[in-house]
Amino acid sequence: MSTRIEKSLFGQMPDGENVYLFRMTNESGGVAEITTFGATLVGVVIPDKQGTPVRVVRGFPTLDGYLADMQIGTYLGACCGRYANRIAKGKFSLHGKAYTLGTNNGPNHLHGGFSGFNVKNWRYKLQDESVVLTYHAADGEEGYPGNMEVSVTYGWSETNELSIRYEAVCDQDTPVNLTSHAYFNLAGQGSVLNQQLKIHADRYIPIHPDAIPTGEIRHVKGTPFDFTTFKPIGRDLDCPDEQLANGNGYDHCFVLNKKEFGDLSLAAEAVCKATGCRLNVWTTLPGVQFYSANYLRSDLPACDGTPLAFREAFCLEPEFFPDSPNQSGFPCCILKKGETFDQIILFQFSTDAR
Repeated sequence: MSTRIEKSLFGQMPDGENVYLFRMTNESGGVAEITTFGATLVGVVIPDKQGTPVRVVRGFPTLDGYLADMQIGTYLGACCGRYANRIAKGKFSLHGKAYTLGTNNGPNHLHGGFSGFNVKNWRYKLQDESVVLTYHAADGEEGYPGNMEVSVTYGWSETNELSIRYEAVCDQDTPVNLTSHAYFNLAGQGSVLNQQLKIHADRYIPIHPDAIPTGEIRHVKGTPFDFTTFKPIGRDLDCPDEQLANGNGYDHCFVLNKKEFGDLSLAAEAVCKATGCRLNVWTTLPGVQFYSANYLRSDLPACDGTPLAFREAFCLEPEFFPDSPNQSGFPCCILKKGETFDQIILFQFSTDAR
């Protein structure tokens, strides 16, 4: 068995540099699409329970959509970094030195700043039926310390498992948090509020109205954040709850139930009963940000020919906790000089029988 990888021109950067799309097809016909722009996951196509292909990851058909999205900030399918999620006030201290980052989300720093990894055109190579994308983040870029070499390796298996491996080394200590901001819709289009979700987390991280963590870690039991058994995504979205109001819906990090820090474990499961399409998310990272696409929109049509709209997808972003550089009680996100950041995300797609 083997995976076929086809390269095609996806568009050109404003400076004329070519951007490429890699289409990975396994022998069962499942497809995963990756672009060098932002090391972005453009799409995943699997058969539904009737055998009809369903595009279960939302994306744009050409680079133009992603360039336009830079002005909107949905981070559709992007690799977010150097630090995914938010850092309060765009500031942190490390070894007694204060650092100031770009504040591109109100007063806060989000997903690497104004010019994060999501808007870079990454270098590429093909290796062992995988697509390896690499980027050099210079010392001082967006305010972060150290020259960092980062790579993202995408693999696509015969059983429709998309593996993503993040590796990075830096010549100074630096905070690092890399994730995939993939948007899922297991029906292919339309509202996701009836799709079922289970998150393997007994606790979650509450936030202030600006989406910065309060520093607490709360139990989900008895709250709208209890996804310890399957329930529709939209079942509790309209509950009168301060945390739902602060996030304009779900936009919270869940603390995964792990036996050991760094274990590869099951983080979340989702299913659409109408199509039979399923998603299991595995990761070595300690948390997963669940986002109910509360601000999703686009000016250009997505791959299905329609613009993206409010809550027509959901995100499950494995990650270190938001604002970890400023939160002493959260797992340490500091990559030490000369050590290797090495984390894994697996998106396992499957289809229920008829």
